[in-house]
Amino acid sequence: MLIRYTAYYGLARGVPGLLNFLAIAIYTRLLSPSDYGIYALVVVWVGLVNVVCFQWIRLSLLRFFPAHLEAPQRLLSTLLLAYTSVALLTGVAGVGVLLTVSDPALRSLVFIAVPLVWVQAGFELSLELMRSQLNPLRYGLMAGVRAIIALGLGVLLITWGFGAFGPLVAMLVGMLVAVVTLGASLWRGARPSLTLMPDLKPLLVYGLPLTATFALEFVVSSSDRFLLAALLNNEAVGIYTAGYDLVAHVINLLLVTVNLAAYPLVVRAFEQHGREAAHEQLDRNGSLLLLIAIPVTLGFIVLAPQIVALMLGEAFHAGATQLVPWVALAIFMCCIRAFHFDLAFQLSEKTFYQVWINGGAALVNVALNLLLIPAFGLVGAAYATVIAYGVALALSVLLGRRLFAISLITRDNLKVLLSGAIMVACLWPLREASGALALMEQVLWGATVYTVSAFSMNVANVRDRVFAKRRTAK
Repeated sequence: MLIRYTAYYGLARGVPGLLNFLAIAIYTRLLSPSDYGIYALVVVWVGLVNVVCFQWIRLSLLRFFPAHLEAPQRLLSTLLLAYTSVALLTGVAGVGVLLTVSDPALRSLVFIAVPLVWVQAGFELSLELMRSQLNPLRYGLMAGVRAIIALGLGVLLITWGFGAFGPLVAMLVGMLVAVVTLGASLWRGARPSLTLMPDLKPLLVYGLPLTATFALEFVVSSSDRFLLAALLNNEAVGIYTAGYDLVAHVINLLLVTVNLAAYPLVVRAFEQHGREAAHEQLDRNGSLLLLIAIPVTLGFIVLAPQIVALMLGEAFHAGATQLVPWVALAIFMCCIRAFHFDLAFQLSEKTFYQVWINGGAALVNVALNLLLIPAFGLVGAAYATVIAYGVALALSVLLGRRLFAISLITRDNLKVLLSGAIMVACLWPLREASGALALMEQVLWGATVYTVSAFSMNVANVRDRVFAKRRTAK
């Protein structure tokens, strides 16, 4: 089931992910680093508000929906009550900011950021409902509609002279169309009511610690943009964000695809069959995560110059090339922790541990950014992120094992690491070649070496399964 649903979500996320990846290549050619930096800062602010204010609603949906499969209307009504209440509060806060800001350009950014927060929250909440319903087809269709409209309209608005506002308006329109056409019907029959206020308590108890967790994690992943803007300039933010997102979009796309399928399966195994079944599912999930993460991460590290030269505009090349290997390592550690080891806290409902973990990582990240950005510039922010994510991963492993022991040390996973090392050894002599054709050859060669190595070492018994099927067919 895990492989099947991962394949479904791979298809569902593939086209939107490809379009989002393509957007980086296009926007870095149409926008200056400074304009791209302004666009990135607004996206980060919107994401931060979304995480702080709305993330607990989405997390509660994922955790409690499997227990309400037979009669979900009351839970959905409670979630809608939570959403509308928080949207009202953020609207009031937005009006307050508009009244206190005098700069016309900044007022314009705030004016578009507030509806972006609302629509993004509704869009992501609807996606999580589809995920809980194990409906990857509709999930992919909704994500695809958003991505197509956002990219197409964003390019059009930039060419019309909207600058950094172009992709922001396009994001808003894309998500709004997707929610109205594909998401609204999911909530049919759900009615928010003040009589449901008592039902919010368990959602708050479960979700608020996780909200703090994700907010602090957001600080780790995004505070470097704010500090780069303060210590350097918007151009530095644009270059850093382009290099960071180039890596993060690919690794996150692949690993979140596994998590989209894996997390509901773990929760169902835990709810219906107990801890032992959940442990078995977690082992399968972790092996699949590592099998995908290792070659992609190592590929970015070895082929960083070629990837940057092909994907980003020329003004971004020099800075982004230095960043990509470090960002790849940081994103790898972040995803392994978030999608595997942090599940110990969520399954045991001891999510306050994650607050301390991410709080420590956030403090490390901010302190190191303040120290390393003046000394090393853009790459200093990347150094800080790597160290902060390393601290968070170590704390998650050490604290999580006390509640729900999770491991990645298995014979199969050691074979995966060895396969990755063989791939790097075979790619290293080819790393000087440049150009689109050379990069394609390097990627295909690396993928072939990795696949053959994993197959020959019988990772996850894949070789035995293939030969068994051949014998059965005969």
